[in-house]
Amino acid sequence: MSLSQSASPKTKVPFEQAYEVYHYAESLCSQMVRIACEEKEIAWGSRPIMLQEVSKDGNNLSEHYLSVNPRGTVPTLVHEGTPVYDSFEIIKYLDAQNADSGERLYPDDAALRSGIEAWVNETALFDDGEFGKSLGMAIPMLSAPLIKHCLKQQSLWQIWSGFRAHPISSRRKGFRLLRLFPIPDKVIARAARTTARALVHIEKTLAESDDWLLGPFTQADVMLMAHFHRLEDVALGGLLTGDTLPHTAAYWQRLQQRPSYQAAVLDFHDEAWRQAISAVFGDRDSPMSSLVQSEIARHKPS
Repeated sequence: MSLSQSASPKTKVPFEQAYEVYHYAESLCSQMVRIACEEKEIAWGSRPIMLQEVSKDGNNLSEHYLSVNPRGTVPTLVHEGTPVYDSFEIIKYLDAQNADSGERLYPDDAALRSGIEAWVNETALFDDGEFGKSLGMAIPMLSAPLIKHCLKQQSLWQIWSGFRAHPISSRRKGFRLLRLFPIPDKVIARAARTTARALVHIEKTLAESDDWLLGPFTQADVMLMAHFHRLEDVALGGLLTGDTLPHTAAYWQRLQQRPSYQAAVLDFHDEAWRQAISAVFGDRDSPMSSLVQSEIARHKPS
């Protein structure tokens, strides 16, 4: 979705602050936008949304929220009453509107923008994207065991009726199937392989850069901060430590040391999500860890 499609001057949402973010605490894309707000040093109002796939008390499909975002997804940025959708477009929008504040996340330099766009395509989640094709489309598959656990805390009737009116047909169908059936091994395997190849790509890129992926801290680093945190949530954090991917391990340490990581990610935890992590993984590594590690070994330069 382009920026011009993201916001309509005829659509106005009631607001109290210039910038307000409708978000779910543990949503990957919500994390990206909160990180961007902190990096841009923007004062923003928090409008929490609970997702239907996480809790029976979800309100992302409520009449109120659908009036803010007709797709029922998070996050949504509301700037002085005008909604902007899609995390990657929101980050660009925030940067353009606040070019002189905080970090420049999407700078004017054409070559740098081209590099950022390539990483956005690799790390963004697209509703019409192919699962497992990119890192951004693999992460939802790695997260599926946690979402499945949350869905199983709800009755079949709650799932059937709750998602009946979801505006996105793939989600309407997908969450119902996830509640009922095991996750296909081939789907998980593809996601694991894609994640491994993406991590090797990141490692190679960092070997030729300074502190950050493309030199200065940009939108690409914002998005990877959220992705790396999700890898920890799904018990794959061991991939980001040690000597296997040393440049990536050091990069992850630097990302965690930025104030935005604490303020935008660690300070926003949801109990239902945390309980799912404990129930699904406990203190064990993900069963996918060995597959990802072996795939890294295949693709990592000797």
